[in-house]
Amino acid sequence: MNLQKWETNLKNGICHLEFDRKDIPMNKLSASTLESKVHIFDLKTLHPDLGFTGLSEVAHNSTIWGVKHLPQNRDLFITMGGNGSMNLYKYNYPTSRFINDDNNIPKGVSGSLSLLNTKDITTQPIIGFDWHPDKSGLMCMVALDQSIKVYIATRLNLY
Repeated sequence: MNLQKWETNLKNGICHLEFDRKDIPMNKLSASTLESKVHIFDLKTLHPDLGFTGLSEVAHNSTIWGVKHLPQNRDLFITMGGNGSMNLYKYNYPTSRFINDDNNIPKGVSGSLSLLNTKDITTQPIIGFDWHPDKSGLMCMVALDQSIKVYIATRLNLY
């Protein structure tokens, strides 16, 4: 059975969507857009009028072509910039993921994002990215400069 639970308009072209993990019930959904924004939606609490809660972050000053969550830690993710850079973020959960509104209906509470690192990789957009499923921090990416790059992010276990 197909069912639409919720919809929203991000006011910009959406380039990429990703759930934080494939093997668990819905937790967070990330969306990247043409106008330098990454959106993170908390999918635990659906308010009948307000929908899911979310937050937005401006990054790269260019199109964000994608968001990829680290398989070993769903709170860490990379954004792929149209300016050839990548940003590593950590999602910080709020103390409570929901509060009750005036009518005693639960509504979600957004967390916050921490920028852990940023790196200029190339002068062309990074359009493809993947984390290694077993080796934490090992990543590969492709850019429009016709290159394939392999990088390692260290000390991810500290987050």
